Amino acid sequence: MSETNGKKALHVATFSGWYRFEQKGKEFTQTKRDLSYWTLTCMSVDEADPKTIYAGTEHSGLFYTKDAGAHWLRADPQVPKMFLYSALALNGGVMVGTIPSAVWRSKNGGWEELEGVRLHSAGANFPPSPELQSRTRYLAYEPGNKNRLYAGIEVGGMVLSDDGGRGWEPCNEGLTDMDIHEILASRQHSGNVFLACGEACFHSPDRAGHWENISPKQHDYGISVAEDKDGTVYVGAARGRPNLWIREEGAMSAILRSSDKGRTWDTVVDNLNGGVMHLCESPDGKGMIAGTSDGTLLYVDDGGARTVASGLPFVTSVELGA
Repeated sequence: MSETNGKKALHVATFSGWYRFEQKGKEFTQTKRDLSYWTLTCMSVDEADPKTIYAGTEHSGLFYTKDAGAHWLRADPQVPKMFLYSALALNGGVMVGTIPSAVWRSKNGGWEELEGVRLHSAGANFPPSPELQSRTRYLAYEPGNKNRLYAGIEVGGMVLSDDGGRGWEPCNEGLTDMDIHEILASRQHSGNVFLACGEACFHSPDRAGHWENISPKQHDYGISVAEDKDGTVYVGAARGRPNLWIREEGAMSAILRSSDKGRTWDTVVDNLNGGVMHLCESPDGKGMIAGTSDGTLLYVDDGGARTVASGLPFVTSVELGA
């Protein structure tokens, strides 16, 4: 992980802009905020150049920074579809997923559509708001093979590409829930892929060849999934869909972890008011940082979960960067 002024930086995308936090010891301090006018739906840090960060918005396309957030710019030209829902920095550029479900990739100063995603999700829909249509909710690549790409469609299942995005095919054998929220193509367990979906969590041991249900008991609404440097898999899941979160107890969400690829789960923290919208590996790689829908940042490790920030807007993404 790159450092700035000797401190490791956490970047947070929210429904009211971007935040930057720096760590000193066990504490995280907010050092900058920007883009507060815009609803940020997604964010991606370039692994090869962690000062480069992309942030997608609900209606205003893509923003980016080349200096770790000191200055932000709007994409020019802008993405042809302005309602973005996912982003993936890759090979010196960026891919974005949109509503309606499609994927666009930056190329030669412009954009190209990776048409297979749209074609294979043409029959998908989004039942909570049919007028919005389906969306490309998450993008991922296989560690060690950046030509193998995964796109999760909400609500339309999984599609994959083995040629860097030129061609795409569905990969839904055994997948009983097409409401894809997040994808983890495991770095520590080669060939294993994990999904957090609207009514379950799934695992594939064979690069998305087939899927098996690995849902934690009691928490049926899968929201987020990630792993630490030891290969422990974490999920953020709630009791019921967001339309139930109006109850006094809120989302009643939990962060759970598994050291056996989802066969068994241990609860780290439960009965959170906000949904656990995104997880990223902690700076030391031994746990997770979680962002919730009620604007809380949690640090998760063997000692449990502790709050490192609260009172933020709805958090959509947390990422480590420069």
